[in-house]
Amino acid sequence: MNELTTCQSSESVGVGLERTRFFPRQLITPDDLTQDQLYFREKTRRHNRLLHGWGVVCGARVRQGAGDCEIVIEPGYILGPFGDEIMIDQEVKVDLCRESLDGNAVSPCGDLLDPWCSDVRVNRRAGQVLYVAVKYAECQSRPVRVQANGCGCNEQECEYSRIRDSFAVKVLTSLPSTYADPMPQPDSDGIVRCEVTANGEVVAPSCPPCPTEPWVILADVMLNGEDGVKINCFAHRRYVASFANFYYLCRPREVRPKEQATLTDRTAELRAEAAKALVQAKRRDGSALYVPIYAEIEAGETYGSYLAREGKRELYDDATNTSYTLRELYQMAGVNPNATIRTAAEAAAPLEGLVVDRSALLDTQDELEAHLDMGGTERLDKEYAGAPAKAADLPATDIRGVSSRSTLGRKVADLKIADIAAQSREQFVATVTKGVSAKQVTAVENQAGDVWDKAKQVVDISKTWRNA
Repeated sequence: MNELTTCQSSESVGVGLERTRFFPRQLITPDDLTQDQLYFREKTRRHNRLLHGWGVVCGARVRQGAGDCEIVIEPGYILGPFGDEIMIDQEVKVDLCRESLDGNAVSPCGDLLDPWCSDVRVNRRAGQVLYVAVKYAECQSRPVRVQANGCGCNEQECEYSRIRDSFAVKVLTSLPSTYADPMPQPDSDGIVRCEVTANGEVVAPSCPPCPTEPWVILADVMLNGEDGVKINCFAHRRYVASFANFYYLCRPREVRPKEQATLTDRTAELRAEAAKALVQAKRRDGSALYVPIYAEIEAGETYGSYLAREGKRELYDDATNTSYTLRELYQMAGVNPNATIRTAAEAAAPLEGLVVDRSALLDTQDELEAHLDMGGTERLDKEYAGAPAKAADLPATDIRGVSSRSTLGRKVADLKIADIAAQSREQFVATVTKGVSAKQVTAVENQAGDVWDKAKQVVDISKTWRNA
């Protein structure tokens, strides 16, 4: 079996992209039967390399052995740079001062050599940094007898009937080209980040290049003379993210009477968090609804920073089968995002006695979008955490249809929406048309009347939520 030693070679020759197609009366050779093994093996390697990356998945810890040059590699599971699985199924002792003729310190798949030459003593100077590395290797195993070619009656040969996955350990004196010194910590945000060119064009993520060397560094080591071996398992040891220990539970929920219901925080449920504060709110029908606060309050926290961090938490009311986000609850409460909070109890205080009505909140947001331009809704969300009660405090130029460069826009530039509604319709129209040319007065009057109507509706919405 001709082993492909790099992912690049397997992709270039196409051997890993073809399956055997069997058909009637086909003459099948060993190559035909082996091809399907190659196909699925290369498919798995591509999957590992491009979706999981390479490095240590678990285990494979390196520790001091019995001798001055000895280390022990514990069992572990590793993904090689070419996508191969490297399984170390038992403790492996490595003598840093010896290596085989092919340069490996340990190789369960090594060929049978002359026992007088199987290990070579290597002089390692004290203080020299060495790198314990492992790579994927294959062993031929389980020899069987086969009939020899030719006419001899008693001639028999042996062939290996199995190929076993294994590994080879080598002590390197320099880092492979696939490693950097020092090793940079990858940016986890890059996993879901789109690539943007210098011209601002968004492009599809590019495939990572194929590694050129098969080695995975397990540890940096240094001989310290009488003190044995100094081991550093962190400098160049790269890990592959694993979900082996992650799970979640789906437990049956206790359906409490409506008057005793407490909102269930989905995030806290998954993390098994304990509530740090609990306040009583109420539904639109007047029934009690308890709201828990689970998140920690950080030093110098404001409602704005708190909601930026925790606002997406989902809270579920099992009595009405309704979900709320924490941000929506605070929008209903109309909190000041710049106000400072020090404890969970302070964070929960605005929700005490709150009438929780998500459908009313969504309807109100639709109404405000009809009266405010996009800049106004964005300002409301940024400066007031989206609270409808604060909409009247927005600048008058945030009303839909008012341009800051228009005659009306310049007239109301220093006003809030509440200032417009505080005047009568006639008074406001008269004020903004004062000094306007006769040619423009009719158009400005009509626009001013429409703006006053929208301002009045926004103020009415704000009052409704302030008094809720």
